Amino acid sequence: MTQQYKHLRLAKWPFQIVPDSEFCTFLADRRQLRTDVAELLTSLTRRPTSSIHLFWAWFGAGKTHTLFYLGNQAKELSKKPLTNELHSIYSEFPKTARSFVDLYRSFIHGIDVDVLVDAFLEINTCGESAKVRREMMLASPDLANALTVITTGEPNDHVTAVRWLRAEALPAANFRKIGLSQKISTSEEAMRILVALIGMLAMAAKCRGRPGCRVIWLLDEFQRIEKTGSRILTEINTGLHSTFNACPNGFSLCLSFSGKPDADHLPSWFSPELRDRIGRTKVMVLPPMLPDEALEFVRDVLAHCRAEEDRGKDAYFPFTEQACKAILEEIQQKDELRPRALMHAFNAVLQEADPKIEAGTINAIYPAFVKECLAQYVTLSTLENE
Repeated sequence: MTQQYKHLRLAKWPFQIVPDSEFCTFLADRRQLRTDVAELLTSLTRRPTSSIHLFWAWFGAGKTHTLFYLGNQAKELSKKPLTNELHSIYSEFPKTARSFVDLYRSFIHGIDVDVLVDAFLEINTCGESAKVRREMMLASPDLANALTVITTGEPNDHVTAVRWLRAEALPAANFRKIGLSQKISTSEEAMRILVALIGMLAMAAKCRGRPGCRVIWLLDEFQRIEKTGSRILTEINTGLHSTFNACPNGFSLCLSFSGKPDADHLPSWFSPELRDRIGRTKVMVLPPMLPDEALEFVRDVLAHCRAEEDRGKDAYFPFTEQACKAILEEIQQKDELRPRALMHAFNAVLQEADPKIEAGTINAIYPAFVKECLAQYVTLSTLENE
């Protein structure tokens, strides 16, 4: 990495409030979590059976970053030969979900259309193409036609077919123009198409000589299901466990949700059927940090953002260690030591110090500067509202 911020000895800005999937290639401090994710992914590359996994975190404790990290690690592992292909799809539980179709939309928006095109072309050139196409026709008569248009159609028709696949609310006449009979409007139809796409990706992987394929659906903010109402809650639970039932192999559902974890009880919004499919699983819990863990978190974040030649020289620069401890003490007066709270506070101090260090007004960040800087900032805690 080149030094974008030479005066700070940093190659890139270290404190991001909103997780960026490209940035999330490491986990700061969370050693046990790193081990758990690595063991999970290794297992998923080696075995065919489907699975459900849970990520339970305090608000702002880094669950979205963890899911992005898992997705990036899956991409790297998928490059290894003689292992299952791993396709990770990140999506958020919709804020205004009205049926399983809305979850389906979030899934399709999270997958690269080129991945589907490559898989569709692959299966059409291998010996199993007729069987897979027949299975698609049974799942949805329109699915194979839509994929054909996406693959070989005119640009305008390609766009329309993609919008059909994403269950967008276009007039049915728009779809009929390209040979699609009706839009995706029911949970049953959405579930069938989702299952067919997972099957298509698996068959394409085998055509490429891989032992199999696994689709990892990283479904974030699952706690929002609690606010959907009993009818919608039941329908979405049914859609998820029915999809899981229809995919005995090659599918992993990772449900991530916020709240104060209880090691002995899952939240009430998991249906009995979905609980039964989850079975015995290792819940990955992300709690707030202790002060020593928070210091390690900051060191790891700064180290990740340094050019190679500057790593190991001064772990906290442009902060002093005492300045870091002063920031952590200030956070603890109003909040818990959660990654988001750390990012907010350290970002506030660094953005104030950045031009001063570049101009030579100060040579590093000390506790007095921290105190003066943070006194000008208002802390808005969202723990109660979330």
